[in-house]
Amino acid sequence: MRLTEKRIRDAKPGAKTYILRDDDVIGLGFRVTPAGAKAYVLDYRVAGKRRLLTLARAGEISLAEARQRAGRELAAIRDGATDPLRRRQEAREAPTFADLWERFETEFAPERISLGRMTPNTLQNYRKQARRYLLPAFGGQRITDLSRADVDRMARRMAHAPAQRNRTLALASRLFTLAETWEWRPQNTNPVKGVMRAREEARDRTLSGGELAALGGALDSLAERYQAAVAAIRVAALSGMRIGEVIGMEWPMIDFERGSVTLPETKTGRQVRVLPSAVLELLADMPRIHGCDAVFTATGRTPIRYRYVRVVFAEACERAGLDGVRLHDLRRTVATNAAAAGIGVTLLRDVLGHSTIAMSARYVRRAGGALTDAVENSGAAMAAAMSGKAGKVIPMRRNAAK
Repeated sequence: MRLTEKRIRDAKPGAKTYILRDDDVIGLGFRVTPAGAKAYVLDYRVAGKRRLLTLARAGEISLAEARQRAGRELAAIRDGATDPLRRRQEAREAPTFADLWERFETEFAPERISLGRMTPNTLQNYRKQARRYLLPAFGGQRITDLSRADVDRMARRMAHAPAQRNRTLALASRLFTLAETWEWRPQNTNPVKGVMRAREEARDRTLSGGELAALGGALDSLAERYQAAVAAIRVAALSGMRIGEVIGMEWPMIDFERGSVTLPETKTGRQVRVLPSAVLELLADMPRIHGCDAVFTATGRTPIRYRYVRVVFAEACERAGLDGVRLHDLRRTVATNAAAAGIGVTLLRDVLGHSTIAMSARYVRRAGGALTDAVENSGAAMAAAMSGKAGKVIPMRRNAAK
């Protein structure tokens, strides 16, 4: 019997479900249930087992389209393609972007942290990006369904924050690459590829001598109320260390005899940093609390937090009349002043721990006296400027010519 549009329209529900078969495409049928539900179905066999696949509900496609769809499925089955029902089930069970993030957060990232290839702070930053931008945009969608257009739409909503846009796209790209590695998505289909990155304006804010003097005076006025935070800000300003490295310092890390601090975790791994005399003197005057290794603590139990230091720094800048200054600008000021004093790029890399080669900045012993002089000069200059005095630059020792 051949299916026609009229036979399909005239099909009425019966006491049981029945199927009208088509003679043109063997296996194609039109199913009618007692409840009146009508749909095109395909009757086929795979590995000797009979299957019944629903192609579409009546009204969604025409009879001609149903024949074409049935023909394609039958041809694919003959060519050895996956069972259509199994393929449909796999699609329903396919992992979503939320599944991808969960595996990254609970399996991949912890393993990287245990191997020293990622820091807990980095994972925390990833969490913020994922929860604020990626999961709201993609969370419930299947990994295989996400396209470049989807990523581009998400990125466009972040046009007001170019730096955050670029970092979020970088995280998304890493996640989709892992999806390919885990065979959750076909190879070389990363949808982030080709999405335009935003142009970031490089921040070059540094503090002048007058601004440093004003900041130093403001910190003096706050020292009694915020002793730990003010001390941490001064150490950051004198040494060029990242504020996170400063507030994470513990007394066992500091070697007063050698004038150095060992940082077990930095962006480039374990490092030993030389400390200028101004920092060592400041640290020597800091109170030590029994049972607490944290150098900078307001509670006597735990280190002060970055947010707390940032609030104190903002108040100091307001008192000093400084606009648009961030904590990281202190580090940039140290680097700029050191470069202006003639310190070379390689030596400056070791002063600030800016190396991208893991072994190049772990031990300061290989740099000898030159690194110590570089740190001492930059620290002394910053200390002098913050006290309102003219800094004196001490010439660096040079090896005698042979």
